[in-house]
Amino acid sequence: MADYVPGWFYGVMSLRLIAALEDLGVTEIIIGRRRHMFLQDETAETLTNQICGRPVVCYHFGSMTEGTTTPGMGSDIDTLGCSDSVNIMSGRPDWKRGKENLLMVKHATCSPQHYRLQEIRPDLPLPLTFPRSEFSVRDAEGIIYRSNRAAGTFARQYASENNTHYINAGPSHSTSEMFDCVLAYRCGTLPVECESWFTRPRHGIWPTQEMLQTARELGCFLIPDGHCDSEYSSLEWRVSPSLIERHLMFSMHLIHMHGYVTLKLLKKDIINPYLNGDGKLTSFHCKTALFYAREQLVSEMWTADYLIDCILYCLNLIRDWTISGHFPHYIMDEVNLFDGKLNSEQRVRLRTILDIILDTHLALLAIVKTDDLGVRLLNNVYTVGIRDMKPRRAIHQEITGFLSVYGNVNLSIGIRTILTQAADHTPDELCLYLHSLINAMQFNQLHRHDSEHALCRLDNVNRDYVIGYLQQHLASTAASICLSHGMPIGNRILSWYSDAIDTDVASTRLKLASMFFCKGYLQMTAAVLEDVERRYDNTVQAICGCNRMDPLVTQPRKILTELLNEGNTDVLMTNRVAYCVRFLRQEAYCSPPILHFEMVRGVGDDIQHRDRNERVWMNWAVVDARPFLHYLQYLTFRDLGLRHKQLQALQSLFVSIVDGIEQNQAFHPETAANLLAHCLEMEGQTNDALRIYLASQDLSPRNNAANLHIHRLTNEL
Repeated sequence: MADYVPGWFYGVMSLRLIAALEDLGVTEIIIGRRRHMFLQDETAETLTNQICGRPVVCYHFGSMTEGTTTPGMGSDIDTLGCSDSVNIMSGRPDWKRGKENLLMVKHATCSPQHYRLQEIRPDLPLPLTFPRSEFSVRDAEGIIYRSNRAAGTFARQYASENNTHYINAGPSHSTSEMFDCVLAYRCGTLPVECESWFTRPRHGIWPTQEMLQTARELGCFLIPDGHCDSEYSSLEWRVSPSLIERHLMFSMHLIHMHGYVTLKLLKKDIINPYLNGDGKLTSFHCKTALFYAREQLVSEMWTADYLIDCILYCLNLIRDWTISGHFPHYIMDEVNLFDGKLNSEQRVRLRTILDIILDTHLALLAIVKTDDLGVRLLNNVYTVGIRDMKPRRAIHQEITGFLSVYGNVNLSIGIRTILTQAADHTPDELCLYLHSLINAMQFNQLHRHDSEHALCRLDNVNRDYVIGYLQQHLASTAASICLSHGMPIGNRILSWYSDAIDTDVASTRLKLASMFFCKGYLQMTAAVLEDVERRYDNTVQAICGCNRMDPLVTQPRKILTELLNEGNTDVLMTNRVAYCVRFLRQEAYCSPPILHFEMVRGVGDDIQHRDRNERVWMNWAVVDARPFLHYLQYLTFRDLGLRHKQLQALQSLFVSIVDGIEQNQAFHPETAANLLAHCLEMEGQTNDALRIYLASQDLSPRNNAANLHIHRLTNEL
């Protein structure tokens, strides 16, 4: 039996817990930034898929998108790709001619949350009578169903071909433990399992009628995941109301976020370690308890003074469900969330630790090690700090920096993916392709479900970013054509450069300067380079979308996030990032001749040692912005006869390479070293140049233009 505690105790501890959680980023501003960034990222990925002809809509779910995580939780990124090429039928009237049709069938062996998908002909609303693919399975009754094994098969094949890790966890297939990637279909209509949730009686006013109406429109997905105890699990697809659940989470107030994050910290550091692998309580269990508590507790309870009471209420709900043996899904209450997670013996053990937590009035929070939560709570009790801890401001800046880097890297990867589609085009064909693509994007909207209008603004934001980068390449390709034919650079091309100039701090400006240099406009080149150097201060974050920059581990520049306005949720900060400068082969006449070697960097069997991402971009010239700035300065000041500035640019180029490597801002260091070596060649220091080329070779032995330069120089010496 729990000991009596005075009423004020919970109130005081609630306020101290809130202060500790806000230290860790559970604030309105940080939650808003997380949501904005990951929603923007999902619209960017969807846009890329659409442009590349892939009918897949991307969604992000889970803690990262909700903002219900802290740095120490190590939360993964949950991504769902929904195929729009398949029509899911709940009945024969839903059939669509010419589409791949799959009929939801509630087979006798299916649990409440599962269906089989029967394959239907595309020309007539009749069952398919012969297998369509290796994933078409005929059952004992002769009915052809769609297996749920396709995603896993393709993921394993991809991992094998690209020599990467393959990680499988339920329906998720990925190449990194930090990502959960699921492919799914969207239900045409709301499954019957969900109907009772909309009509059942409720104690309070949440969710509101408006929320319920939106939830009905959002609908559900079908996930390739059979029931854990099913004999026919490979034929089963699980109903997932992920969008509805995300909608509910986005309706929560900050106090609800505090409660949910606390439950997850208890789960991570107290509950699951006590279970010691004997069963597992998940974040989804905690979220479900929060949903029920949000609905059942009056609004007056969800205040700062009563946070501890609300958390205890959630824990009591979980404890009651361990006794009954049924943990009800919030939307489909017939579904038991204990299935596959905790058996009867494991539930007894879970109940034991819950009793301890409840009887000690959440005192075990004091020993939570994640993010030093326990120590922070004690620091809020005593006026003298127990030990040095990272201050709130530093934590918030690190979170914001991570979000900025992650969003920018993914945006750059998306641009690279789009350009890959036209890798084999002639310059004229590439201009036509880019021009038509830009025009189409300016007038067309992404195909979205009627209930997803809230994302349309972010769709437009990403569309503008993508258009800007495509205009950069359109301008450079068109200018390259003009230079190759000795033609003047027209105003239209200059206007394309101008429209793309603010995509980031440096990349478009440097390509404009490079074009001016190749055209012989040295004064104009110098003016653009001076502008870039003024903008490229110590707050600028270098960004690489060539898979050489891991956004999950890269430490962003600390000073970067100090400039972000407190109320700003858009963390891309394009005026504080510098993307790699990319010259496609079609843009060759707009780049200095030394970069042409980068476009043919493969020697011998080097090409066989390129991974899937390198197979295209290694046919381009790609260089970090800051070293390229100083290399262009060296060339320009040399041709202008400004020897002092020329030598100053050479010194700056050397410093930029050293600083870039030391500060994790160099993602193409071998190319930057090649530029430095070329400058030394022009200085007549051939032996020093050779040593730099050899150092570049040490950095990257294969697929490095340094190998060509070494061969060239050794033949000359």
